[in-house]
Amino acid sequence: MLIEGGLVLEGGGTRCLFTAGILDYLMENDIYFTDVYSVSAGAYVAINYLSKQIGRTKETFFGTFDGKKAISAKSFFTTGNVYDIDLLFNRMPNELLPFNYDEFFNGGQKLTMSLTDLRTGEPVYINRYESNSHLMDMCCSSNSFPIITRTRFLDGRPMTDGGMADAIPIRKAVADGCKKFLIILTQQSRYRKKLKTSKLITTRYFWHRNFVKTIKERPYKYNADLDYVEELVDKGDAIAYYPEITPPPLICFKNERIDVFYRHGYEMGKKVLENVKAFFNINTANSKED
Repeated sequence: MLIEGGLVLEGGGTRCLFTAGILDYLMENDIYFTDVYSVSAGAYVAINYLSKQIGRTKETFFGTFDGKKAISAKSFFTTGNVYDIDLLFNRMPNELLPFNYDEFFNGGQKLTMSLTDLRTGEPVYINRYESNSHLMDMCCSSNSFPIITRTRFLDGRPMTDGGMADAIPIRKAVADGCKKFLIILTQQSRYRKKLKTSKLITTRYFWHRNFVKTIKERPYKYNADLDYVEELVDKGDAIAYYPEITPPPLICFKNERIDVFYRHGYEMGKKVLENVKAFFNINTANSKED
């Protein structure tokens, strides 16, 4: 069932297993949104949602492929990327854990993902994908968190993680004309980012002055966006979901911990399903019910 509305997904590295759990449950019940907005690891969850591949995100995080893991400390120390770029965005979707490109491109949904331009410090939104490899390249770029991944390039422009300039792309969704939203966040409901700047990032990218300015302003923008989400919920324009247990860190190598977080999201998906049906006035009588 395709719902006219906006699905907005925050990033957050391994915290996005919470998002994956919710969306896996929604997919099992044939719930899909016409417009999806995502960033960073949320973009990776999103592509698997648009390809309608239940469990693919979880398998990617937990699985071992040809003796390798997609995310590992070994990859960081040997390549400069905490993600095995070739494995995650080339060999896995094209050989080892095939990605359903046909469903992604022809399923009636539109995915907007954000990147951050290192030169301007501004978000760059991508919603058209020229080929299979272009899709994976854009998703990789949106996931290129500073310090732990190498800089990516788009038409010669240096790019980094989309969450640096727009961690919760709700304002973009509103600007595009969406009226009602399901928003999935990866920090607990009363979380607010501390008003401090990562000296490691600002020092590493000191010559990109506009980007450094963006990093310094990031906590204020992020907290303002959280307030905006709450305003939309209070006005009846959105429903939002947050984890109710302590999230894992941005990068977590302990499968048991992120598995708990995934299962938490999957269980919350049951509540999300009921509220989505009511909020968007849809009838899912034929969908799976527990």
